[in-house]
Amino acid sequence: MLKSKKKTYIILTIILLLIVLLWQMKSKNSNSSLAYDFAVTDTSAVSKIFIADLKGNSISLDRMENNWQINNRYKVRNNAMNIILKTIKNISVQRPVSESSYNRVITDLATNGVKIEIYQNLNKKPTKTYTIGNNTADHTGTYMLLANHEQPYIMHIIGFNGIMGPRYGLQGQEVDITVWRDKNIFNLNPKKIISITLINERGQDSSFTIKNEGGNLLLFNHQKKQVRAKQETLRQYLNFFKKINCETFKNENISEKLEESKKLYSLIVAHQNGVDSLIIYQMREEGKPRTKQEQYTVERMYAVLNSGDVMLVQNYVFNRLLITIDELKGE
Repeated sequence: MLKSKKKTYIILTIILLLIVLLWQMKSKNSNSSLAYDFAVTDTSAVSKIFIADLKGNSISLDRMENNWQINNRYKVRNNAMNIILKTIKNISVQRPVSESSYNRVITDLATNGVKIEIYQNLNKKPTKTYTIGNNTADHTGTYMLLANHEQPYIMHIIGFNGIMGPRYGLQGQEVDITVWRDKNIFNLNPKKIISITLINERGQDSSFTIKNEGGNLLLFNHQKKQVRAKQETLRQYLNFFKKINCETFKNENISEKLEESKKLYSLIVAHQNGVDSLIIYQMREEGKPRTKQEQYTVERMYAVLNSGDVMLVQNYVFNRLLITIDELKGE
């Protein structure tokens, strides 16, 4: 009888130990799975993405009612926003970092990593936080580490052969606000344009103003005298302002290059939402021959919008805007 009780006790003890062991294994596996759970399935609920590098640069991408904005100031390019949302949804583990590479990868993440915070439903606490490091030698994956975990992973997107950094708008391991900005300068309904004045800083005689008076378009010369022009020609010119983009915005201080002597045009557009002023400057030195390399590049100019943003604009985009009054008169 005593032996039977002892045997039962041993069996119960073994069962209890097995239960404890299984629970520990399940807990360990659960924690392990969390270490590579980078993806955010419901991107429609994403309300904010914060990106910060270790050089002090950071941006906040915030969902507004009709668009996304950068730092509550600039509109985000739709294409850039679509790419990052697809990335945070479809990102997956390619493989764990090997033991031999562990120390090197962890050091790189700590010294060069870029932090990503993803917020949903306007919550103040991020749903996901992880660090993006450098890329693998074969450029098919990128090192990443989830916050509060020790195991880094090589991440990729199935079906996409490339690195992750550019999909987060990173230039190397740096945050660059210009990558995210919508490049649109003018996107105006011609009927909502009140007036357009183009001043040729090097030839006032070719300058002009177009006024929209209840749908009747009037052309004036630089002396503010009305001149004759076909309605169709003036209307076509206003239509050019439907979609005008810059090539890129400039971060660095180039004010010393924007000398008064290099000013080419002043373009002032009044519309129902306000007035926009675009000052255009010469980029290349006048009369300087193009190098062999420059023969294959697009001609560009500097431009300043509303006395603030400095950008590069391409000649072939702006050539249809920077015309003379004679072209409008048909002369």
